[in-house]
Amino acid sequence: MPAYTPKFTETPFVGGKNILASEHLQFIEGGATLDGTKFPAGKIELGTLIARNTTSGKFEKFTTATGFDNFGILNIDAISDGKNDLIVGEVIVRGSVYEAKLPTNAALTAFKTANPMIRFVKHI
Repeated sequence: MPAYTPKFTETPFVGGKNILASEHLQFIEGGATLDGTKFPAGKIELGTLIARNTTSGKFEKFTTATGFDNFGILNIDAISDGKNDLIVGEVIVRGSVYEAKLPTNAALTAFKTANPMIRFVKHI
């Protein structure tokens, strides 16, 4: 599913990485508005952990659970211009993902606590 912004553009498919460890998952209802000013210009990588800022109502990259709710994982790549908001529909809120395929995030432990509906598969 593509990402949308008030500025109409079309971007080619750039994915290829699959983070899903199961075919059983649930996406957020109604999509998620990514705060364009909170993401640098460029690619927002598939597997990015996001959460909704309870003040602005927009989603940002997850760093802490304080002041945030509705935690999810992007299941698409998106391109940010660093200014305009993006609307994405493929935000995983329940399911299983491969932990090793996610982008590095120092707050992963806090994210796991905040969203127990996502199972992180780790091969030993």
